[in-house]
Amino acid sequence: MSLQSAATPVETLLSESRLKQLNTVSLLAQAGHALQDGNEQRAALLFGAAVIAPKYSGASYLIQGALTANDLRRKLQG
Repeated sequence: MSLQSAATPVETLLSESRLKQLNTVSLLAQAGHALQDGNEQRAALLFGAAVIAPKYSGASYLIQGALTANDLRRKLQG
C-alpha cells in the first residue's frame, strides 16, 4: 500500500490542458479586476469559478456566461 499525497491546487492546474489553464488564469484576472472595482460579490463568483475550473470546466463556463449575460442585460436596459 503506497501513500500518495493529494495534489495541491497549483499542481492540479499545471497538469491540466492549456485551455483549462488559460480559462483558470482568465477567471482569476477577472476576479482581481472585479475586486479592484469594489464588486466583491462578482469577484467571489469568479474566484469560485476559477477554483472549480480545472475539474468542472463546464460549470465555470456557465458562471462566466451568466455574469456576462447579466452585464449585457444591464447595458441594454440603459
